[in-house]
This record gives sequence, C-alpha cells and structure tokens, in this order.
Amino acid sequence: MPTSKIDQLIANHTELATIALSALDWAESEIEQAVARHPHKRDQLFHSYLIMAPSAILFPVEFVYRGHFREILERVAAGKETRSGTAAEACCLLADVSKKTPFPSYGYGLYFRLWEKAFPDQEKLAPESRLNHYEALFGAKIDKWEGDIRKALSVEDRQLGAIICGGMHNSVAVDCVYARIQ
Repeated sequence: MPTSKIDQLIANHTELATIALSALDWAESEIEQAVARHPHKRDQLFHSYLIMAPSAILFPVEFVYRGHFREILERVAAGKETRSGTAAEACCLLADVSKKTPFPSYGYGLYFRLWEKAFPDQEKLAPESRLNHYEALFGAKIDKWEGDIRKALSVEDRQLGAIICGGMHNSVAVDCVYARIQ
C-alpha cells in the first residue's frame, strides 16, 4: 500500500498506463477476430484502430474494452455509423449513475438490455423471463432511453476519414486497397 501522496499518484498512473497498454493488445486481438469474421473488410477493419478509443468513460476491465471494440468493428464491417456511443460505454455510464441514484424500473430494463448487447459472453444479469418482462412493460421507453444515451455518448471524430496506407499492416507487407488508391 502506498505510504505517501506521491506513491499513490505513481501507483494510480502506473495502473492507468498498464490498462492503456493492455487495451492496445485487446484492440489488436479484436481486430484480428473481426477480420476472421469479415475477411472482405480486412483493410477497413485494420485501419479502424484509431476510432476504437472509448469516450472519456473509464472501462475498468478487459471484457468491457473488448465489448466496446467489438461493437465499433461490427459497425465498420456493416458500413454503419460509428460515432454513437457503444453499449459498453452506456453500461459504464449507467453503472456510475446507479451509484448516485436509484433506477426506475425501465432503467433496469435498459441496463439489462445493454449488458446483453455489449457482453454476450459474460454471465447474464437477469434471467430471460425477467428481461422479457421489462421489455414487455417498458420496451418503448427503453428504446428511447437507449437512443438518448447512445447519442449523448457520441464521439464526433469517431469515424473513418481518409485512410492513408503505405502497404504495411503491423510491419507486414500487404496488398491493401488503401495503398493502391494513393
């Protein structure tokens, strides 16, 4: 345990740096997996690395980062808009809000829905019957709040701009479509 404010500051920054460096590895891993799912989008997915940075909301653990990266990459592969907040970002926001104020019933439904979207490989927060109950009672309100939160979490520059490629991906020569058009 750190004994001084300086030691604590160093410990905090070391932890942040460790998470940031790990996130770079997780992002590369998610890109590789996305390329395996969408090989025809290989070049675009590879060059999506820069738009995968999360918004200012802190992601505490690996599976949260991966959920965020996966959603951005799936949007890129599908040719969809990439600026709006991800389900992982929304879950982090809702988790923070839940510490400050109680959720209304539809708030739980929203959180459960977003969790399912962001982290399908993690343990469910509620049984399917409970999720269906929230959707049946509050589906329209949950839809609205999901749209509002994603819009509020939008990152305007989280979109692919002009891509410049020198024909190298991770120090490997490739036949990249973006290198050919220059």
